This record gives sequence, C-alpha cells and structure tokens, in this order.
Amino acid sequence: MTLENVALWAQRKGVDLLGTGDCLQPQWLDEIEANTFEAEPGFLALKPEVEKEVHARLPEKLRRSIRFVLSTEVNCVAKGKKEMSGIHQLIYFPSIAEARKFAARIAKKGNLVEGRPTLTLSARDLVRGTTDFDRIYVAAPHVMNPWFSVLGVVGGEISAEDVYGDQLTNLLAVETGLTSNPEMCRRVPSLDCFGLYSCSDAHSLDNIGRECTLLDIEPNYDALIAALRVGTSEKTKGTLKFPIQRTRYYLNWCSNCKEPFDHWPSCPQCRRKLTKGSRDRMTELEGSQHRPKPAKRENDPPFEAFRPLSYVIADVEGRKPDTVGVRRIAGEIIDRLGSERQVLAEAAPAELFSVTTPEVVQAIMRQRTGVISRQFDFAETPIGQSGFNFQ
Repeated sequence: MTLENVALWAQRKGVDLLGTGDCLQPQWLDEIEANTFEAEPGFLALKPEVEKEVHARLPEKLRRSIRFVLSTEVNCVAKGKKEMSGIHQLIYFPSIAEARKFAARIAKKGNLVEGRPTLTLSARDLVRGTTDFDRIYVAAPHVMNPWFSVLGVVGGEISAEDVYGDQLTNLLAVETGLTSNPEMCRRVPSLDCFGLYSCSDAHSLDNIGRECTLLDIEPNYDALIAALRVGTSEKTKGTLKFPIQRTRYYLNWCSNCKEPFDHWPSCPQCRRKLTKGSRDRMTELEGSQHRPKPAKRENDPPFEAFRPLSYVIADVEGRKPDTVGVRRIAGEIIDRLGSERQVLAEAAPAELFSVTTPEVVQAIMRQRTGVISRQFDFAETPIGQSGFNFQ
C-alpha cells in the first residue's frame, strides 16, 4: 500500500480522488509530503517524476492524474473503556501543515506510530477538539458495523446523539461502510440530518473502489466537504455499494467458524455466541423510534449495488474472487478495455464481447439493468442500477 501502488490501482479501478489514510502516522505523512504537491486547494497530486514512474506501469488508456485528500481513521476510547469497545472516526485535513499541527496536539492521547491510533478520548471530545483547528472535520465511518462504530453492538449506542451529545451538529457526515446502505441509515432518526456517502476502507490494493461516491464538484477540499455535508443529489450523484448480502457483518457472524449465519444467538455449527450483524441490529436501532421503513430526505442521491469485476467473473466460473486465475482474467479485461468502473458501468456490449466471454458479458449487462429495491426489507436485493442512467 505505497503511495505509488495506491495511485496505480486507483487508475485501474476508475477512482479519481482517494483519502490518504493514516496521515497522522509520522513516516507516512513524510512520504506523502515528499511525493506529492498541492494541485488544487487541499487536493494533492503525485509529483511529475513520481506520476511518470506510475504511468510507465500502466497501459496508456488507463493513465490519469489522481488526487488525494489527507485523511485518517482513529479509534476513540473514552477513559476507563476497553480498546475493543472503541469507536472509529474519520478525520479530514485541508493541508499537511494543519495535519502536523493536529498531530502535535493529539499525540499525548495515543501512539501515532500506529497507522490507526487508539486515542484515549471519546468521539464527542474528538469532534469538539477539531473545532479549534482550521477546517478539520470528523465523519462517522462504517456506521452500523458491529465493531468500532457509532451504532455498533460492541461499544456503540442506539442513537448518534448518545455518542456525540452536544457535538452532533459538528459531525460532518455518515459513511455507510460495507455493512449498511442508505435505505438502512434512513430508518434511523438520529442520522436524518446527515449526508450519506460510501468509501469503505480498502485493506488491500484490489479492494480500492469496491465502494465509492460519485461527486460532481470543483476539484478542491472545501467543495468536497460541502458536498459531503449536504449529501444531496446536486453534488453527490450517488454511491456505488458492494452487495450487502455478501458482506461479513450483514448477517450474524461466527468468529470461530468465520462464516455468517441467519441465526441467533449461537452458531449452529460450533455453538459459540454470534456477533450480531447489521440486519438484526436494525430491530434494536428502531426500538421505540418506530421506523420500519426508510424516510428518505428530499434530493437524497441514489445508491447502486455492483459486484466488483473479480466477483462477476468468479460467479460465472464458480470460483472464488481472490484466486489467481480470476484476478488474471479481470486484469486482462481492464488492460484492454479501460478502468474497472468503465468495464462495469459504461463499456458497450460490443466492447465487452471483444475482451471476454459471452457469459461474463451477460453477467455484466444484467448487473447494469437490474432494478435495486428502494424498500429495503432484508430480502435478497437484486444487483443492478436504476438511478444513474448508465448505458
């Protein structure tokens, strides 16, 4: 996950803007500063000599200039609480200088040498503290993940007000993560005032862009922040989501068997207690709030569930998406046709037929034309698109 490799894979995936991640980590921030320059206010680009080296590793049709925004994820653990009951928070920074200033202040709260540091303060106090700085903002990531999230079953609360208190209005936005989607979030009243976006952390190069947000903004930090804060379709055109039924923590999860189960409270295989997934968590989040159906805000952008290309190929061929053969096929298609997002959402059928099998083409086209259920009922949701007018 070097800066050069992240930029290379972003171009392969069709992503234009990425969070740097871990920008409070001193060595990583030094590397960012050494290899980038401010291309637009608050947006960083690779220095020309670095970008040239990256482009040399890509087919010409994939070469683009990528932008980065300084970001990090931290684990907030209030004094007296256990680390595993912490709540993750995303922080965005307008400049390297401001990130360094913030790091100097927060260093006494945790070990910043860790990529995602654990800070001995509450999420509420973190948000309050950022208001002392110039345009540093906090968002709530993977909001319904059972672990380390605002509405999680471990360490989380039933409402965002319980987590942020009087600082709730200073929260920037809510990131859905893999384990929830906008329909689920719009069933939780405490999230009503927030824009929703998706950019689940990659954990590996191949997972870059598996979830992303489509923005129509001027290329600068303030425009990005404004779009995320408002969260309406004028600037946020929609989100591309990984199919929620195929995520780890949608159903209840057995940490011993490493499998999800439509079962509660114990694993039907080993009898250990299951971790409650976001589907069953919804009944607790609704509680006395009585919202079994989503209450969409005016101009809420659409969302679509798209399998990544490796998953499409794996489903067709009856293999796993992380096998060498599947990744090779996906890589060859991208090399010949364009970025993964181009392949999945924009390439014409004739183009697809020229680079892959009829079965894969059919799977890609079905994915585009399926209709996403707008009334989330925990049933199997068709994969496809209906709101972006892809051709």
